[in-house]
Amino acid sequence: MLSSITVTLHCNKQAVKIHLVSTGFVAVKTKFRENKYSGVLALPTFLFDKYFTEWMPIFIMIVEHPEGVFIIDTGEIADVNNRDYFKSSGIIANWFDKKQFKFSINRKDEIDEQLRIRNIPAEKIKAIILTHLHFDHTDGIKYFPDTTILVNKAEWEKPFGDLPKLYPPWFNPRLVPLTDKYDVFDKAQYLTDAKDIILVETPGHTYHHCSVIIKTDECSIFFAGDICYSQEQILRNKFPANNTSNKVAMATYKKVRSFARKNPVVFIPSHEAMGVERLKKCAAMFKAKLVI
Repeated sequence: MLSSITVTLHCNKQAVKIHLVSTGFVAVKTKFRENKYSGVLALPTFLFDKYFTEWMPIFIMIVEHPEGVFIIDTGEIADVNNRDYFKSSGIIANWFDKKQFKFSINRKDEIDEQLRIRNIPAEKIKAIILTHLHFDHTDGIKYFPDTTILVNKAEWEKPFGDLPKLYPPWFNPRLVPLTDKYDVFDKAQYLTDAKDIILVETPGHTYHHCSVIIKTDECSIFFAGDICYSQEQILRNKFPANNTSNKVAMATYKKVRSFARKNPVVFIPSHEAMGVERLKKCAAMFKAKLVI
């Protein structure tokens, strides 16, 4: 299974290069990835689960857009392999994150190296967009002390499951109030002047989790963060164990399905390897330039 892909599509007839890149791999308890319960009720089922999933990617997306380079999430870093990595976050977080997750991260997987091999210097980055504040989406911010980092204002003010002790001391993101509407999404914000990169609120995993839609001439690339672990879950109304609310997640699922019925969409959750294959099929369908 491929862990990265680069596709050249178009926004307003201008070339946009989209890199979907894994910054390493994670495995979680099988009953953590999918569970009929959420919150406290789900705890016993996955805490005592002996089985882990297969290795899943930790995707970020790098978008070379006419208005600048945008990065969606910053992925994981090799330091997570260290035995005491979570110790600063307290006894419970340290125990939980060491027991419930497994990581396979090499230094070459980290976001700064991924940018280097693609010849994208930090000074070209217009903004980093965080879908939410969980460590496997934010740990890579350490490499961007001088870059604008965007976070949904409501996510910052009411986080869920974040580990702020892992943030760099300088971390002070630009808070984005979602005052626009986009299609079926009542809370949204256009991030480009061309209005073709849109931050939309897709709650459930956290109280104010977001996804990012890149509206290309060919289709909409829907970087879904942790709405779900796989496209199949959203089609079958199946949920991960770590949602704030399955009821809220269900409402998000319905909006995403409604959006997809009206628009050609490539749906890419942060941890689904098949996201690469879907982007590859998109490139083939629209005869877009493809680099693997």
